Amino acid sequence: MSLRDSPRESASSGSETTIDRRGFVRLGAGAAAATAGIAVGAGSAAANYDGWLEGVSNYEGTVDMTGQDEVTVSVGAGNGLLFDPPAILVDPGTTVVWEWTGQGGQHNVAEADGAFESELVQEGGHTFEQTFESEGTFRYQCDPHEAVGMKGVVAVGSTDDDLIEPSGGGSGGDGGGSGGDGGDGGSGEGSGSGDGSGDGSSEDTPAPASGGVTLSGSDLFAIATSFGFVAVLFALVFGDIDAEE
Repeated sequence: MSLRDSPRESASSGSETTIDRRGFVRLGAGAAAATAGIAVGAGSAAANYDGWLEGVSNYEGTVDMTGQDEVTVSVGAGNGLLFDPPAILVDPGTTVVWEWTGQGGQHNVAEADGAFESELVQEGGHTFEQTFESEGTFRYQCDPHEAVGMKGVVAVGSTDDDLIEPSGGGSGGDGGGSGGDGGDGGSGEGSGSGDGSGDGSSEDTPAPASGGVTLSGSDLFAIATSFGFVAVLFALVFGDIDAEE
């Protein structure tokens, strides 16, 4: 059987289960391939900076920070051993400010080729800044923690990496307004009287509906024997019949 013909054959009852099982296997294989694709994609993105950001756990792409005169990168983010964001894109003339969180021990910011380097600091709130006048890609690290993935990149002017939006964004506006007051509930008075009498007796025995037929269990069994249980079910559901035990 050719692959092209197999979908038509699946309409037959004999092959439906087999096709479904094969589909389930294909689905599992597709999920595995998709997972592998994600891993390969992440590796390819990191390779945009010659593999500099391999092993940086919070790296997902380059954050687009263009259009700003000054941007901030946290030092000691996450588990205390990360720059956040680890990769940024800025315009020429932008000042990048690295601000220490006070987590993860002593850190510094050191450009891989020696273009700039801060002192080792642990104190939270400490800052180090660098203004990037010319286009290029600047890779940097924290010297004591480079081996555990505390590295970053400043791309100035352009990058081949995937761009992502800054997290957090602008602050939302203040909510305002108050709900309207509920209206007063209406009131009303009324009275009524009635007189009625009647004769008759009933001992809580409901009368069958007009035109209805009450059948005993033996009657139902007889109908089932003659016409099948489907007829009994049809009569009970759609007919005006009460079953009597």
